[in-house]
Amino acid sequence: MRREESSRYPRPSRHPPDPGQQERALDDRAPSAAAQAVHALLTETFDGPLPFLAAVERRPELLTEEAEAVLDRLVAGAAARELGDPEYRGVRLSLERVRRSLRDCRAHGVAAVRAQLASGVGADPESEAMQAMLKWAGLRDPAELSTDPAMIAWREAAVLEALGRTEEAVAHLQRAVRALRERRAYGMEGEVEFQLWALVRGDRATGDVDAALRHAESAEAAFRKAGSAGGLRRALTVLAIDADMPTAEVDGRSEFYLDRLAEVDADYGAWFRSYVRGARLLWSASAEAAEALRWCMDSVHLLSDDAGTQAHWRNECARKLAVVDPSTPVADASPTSANDQFVAALRALDAQAGDDVVAARLHQAVRIAEEDRRHVRSAATQRSRSSALGAIYLAAAESAQRAGRPVEALDTLERNTSRSLLGLLTLNRLWADAGTPPSSMSAPYKQQAVRYLTQSAADAGTGASQEQLETSLHRLRRAMSDDDAYVLTTALPPYPRFAPASVAALAERLPRDGIVLVYAPIGQIYGLTRDGVDDVAAYDVQATERLCTVYHRLATSPESRDDCSALATVSGALVAACVDPVRNVVADRRRIVIVPSGALWSVPLAVLGPSPLSAGRAVSYVPSLSVLLAMLERPRPRRRVERFVGVGDPDGSLPHAAAELVHAASGFYDRTVQSGSRIDVSTLLADLPEADVVHFACHGITFDGYPDLSALHISGTGADRHLLWAPDLVRLQLRARLIVLAACHSGLSRALPGNEYAGLPGVLLASGARSVIGPLWQVDDQVTATLMHHFYSGLPRLGPAAALHRAQQVVRSRPETAHPYYWAAFQPFGLL
Repeated sequence: MRREESSRYPRPSRHPPDPGQQERALDDRAPSAAAQAVHALLTETFDGPLPFLAAVERRPELLTEEAEAVLDRLVAGAAARELGDPEYRGVRLSLERVRRSLRDCRAHGVAAVRAQLASGVGADPESEAMQAMLKWAGLRDPAELSTDPAMIAWREAAVLEALGRTEEAVAHLQRAVRALRERRAYGMEGEVEFQLWALVRGDRATGDVDAALRHAESAEAAFRKAGSAGGLRRALTVLAIDADMPTAEVDGRSEFYLDRLAEVDADYGAWFRSYVRGARLLWSASAEAAEALRWCMDSVHLLSDDAGTQAHWRNECARKLAVVDPSTPVADASPTSANDQFVAALRALDAQAGDDVVAARLHQAVRIAEEDRRHVRSAATQRSRSSALGAIYLAAAESAQRAGRPVEALDTLERNTSRSLLGLLTLNRLWADAGTPPSSMSAPYKQQAVRYLTQSAADAGTGASQEQLETSLHRLRRAMSDDDAYVLTTALPPYPRFAPASVAALAERLPRDGIVLVYAPIGQIYGLTRDGVDDVAAYDVQATERLCTVYHRLATSPESRDDCSALATVSGALVAACVDPVRNVVADRRRIVIVPSGALWSVPLAVLGPSPLSAGRAVSYVPSLSVLLAMLERPRPRRRVERFVGVGDPDGSLPHAAAELVHAASGFYDRTVQSGSRIDVSTLLADLPEADVVHFACHGITFDGYPDLSALHISGTGADRHLLWAPDLVRLQLRARLIVLAACHSGLSRALPGNEYAGLPGVLLASGARSVIGPLWQVDDQVTATLMHHFYSGLPRLGPAAALHRAQQVVRSRPETAHPYYWAAFQPFGLL
């Protein structure tokens, strides 16, 4: 048995697990077959790895996700007891070894693991390979390979990666990096950072390219310290390529890395300079791109004498060259790459291979993409996947639609619609039991961002203050993302999971008088009811996008009276394209839920035209069918005496907000209102989770480059302002049936690449709110107070939808506020 592998397999512990305690920890109910198998395994004693593997082969239930979930609960229980009794450390370590061993068997198969052990590679502690491993890891004694935290985390990551659990693998590799950096094991630190680059980047850059670049930069620094020319060359190569990608935030750095690469290896520098140039010119100067790529294919020998390396880079060039020259031969598509299968589908379409062949390739691409996303819980990772894989889902949905399978088309689209919000739903559940991470930097970066925001406003958004604001927002995003990652990877089981909803599952939960209208990005309007899916109509996506852009510009410019006729014309065109086609299917429906896409998020679709959809109906918006299903499945106990919480006018700049709050609160017996300089943030944050109705009368803040960092100004003035950021809201456990955002821009909803939604209403829905009312653009303080007065006057009797429609009609009826700017901004989200 290899000494460095001994930690992978369980041995008798000084503190063996208590079988009775384990059985109680498994479940209060009768244990499942997997739980019984785990219990039986833990009560046995093994004198080596081979008997252990034999026991695993006798119990196939041990190699299931259910068995791992059982072990997760046992490990969590042992870890909790270890806090009060250090003697439980042995129990925890023993259980972790069992879990790690079973994961290894799941990932590679019992036979493969047995064969690996039988090979005995590296068993000799005096061998050259063993000494190289020790030097690489910064260790002296071979026995340390089985106990060193960095090595354990590294091996654990390898198994998790093989199981497709990328996020967990990344977390273990990051732990390994920290330990290696502390003991200056720069060679292995560089290798692990390079592994992190590959995992975070994903197949064909389907992951977070910017985060991956940071790992590549760290790898380059570590390899330079270790004096590893080969490692340095690899790191500079990926930096030169990825820094030139359109999705990367790094601008102009590719040439810098190419120069550094040429210093390390002149041949590599010349080859990759031509490769990057060819990729860069592919869409703008196809002839020059083809010339550069053909030179690379002919000169691939400059990189290596290895046939496999040459074949890889020759095929990478061919893949790009095929864009401008479809006759270019490309190696067979990888069966494990979604992008390769997608490209193969496009080539089959060009070759007129038949709809069935194309559909099969697209179906395989979606299947691979979904398998890759199955274990992803992070909202940021899902957002990057949606952007990178969006074209695959769209093509597959269009293929299904052409074949007359609308349910399949809608199910396919849903898998790539606002997947990041499913990650927020998971985070919201996990934050309920989590504390602030011990190394969190989010608090100081929030203060820094507010300070630079104040300076930027004073400088009118010009000069160094704007650059400092951008930098501070970038740091804040990373810090809050790191906080989320900490919670995701340290949470105790059971782990909540939210998968994309199917049409069938949602249809069962819809009310009889309800309909969901989906404006799909493939140019199709679908109607979903209890009875199934209807193809309502087709619409021109690009033409609609243009109309929405013009409407939003005109609707937010009340001072330009000359544009009134143009606004009416554009509004009529939008009604003809998107509202009139659905009138027949909504004729007998009292509840309408709309799932927009693209620029449709920026227009008040339900109130357009002389006969708006909101007249006599409850119309609201949701970011996706999956979010809607999650909301329908939430239990909603309603208290007899509802609690109102209101906050507003923290800096005295909204003179009508205080009266607005007083009137809004007057309809509730149990009410808490804070305004002006007397606002106490800690009290407000304590009140929000227990509120039934919440009203914010304050300023909303959005950032063009950081839509996920929208915020509400809830207290203080100037650089001493306290902002409630969108990620802060995810950490609250809300139960409100209604949240009103009477704050400019706070309802701003945007569709990001990959049909991903961004906006405070969606964040609040993911955090537990049932419905949200917010504006699509900046609103007037006095008119908002008037609108809210009429809204709350009608709320007890009419409900949110009818009360909002009535308030809008009152404001609209007055000549001085007839322009849509004054009355059309506020829209309802969620369930009414």
